Amino acid sequence: MKKLAELPLAPVERVMRNAGAERISIDAVKRAADEAELVIKRLTEDAQKIAHGEGRATITSKDITLASKKLVAAEAYP
Repeated sequence: MKKLAELPLAPVERVMRNAGAERISIDAVKRAADEAELVIKRLTEDAQKIAHGEGRATITSKDITLASKKLVAAEAYP
């Protein structure tokens, strides 16, 4: 997998621990950060399409919400 621009690892690890993980390898944290970046990229791309479809250049929280619902639906029904 190509390395993406890095999210800070400490917050990623904190989210993982808050989700219940007690022991986490650094490789797992790095992989989770990479996956999170892919999700953020996909959300942004979809939100941008929604905003442009409505004649706007600015992505709003509503666009992210709609893009998120689309992403979740795509995961549920591949």
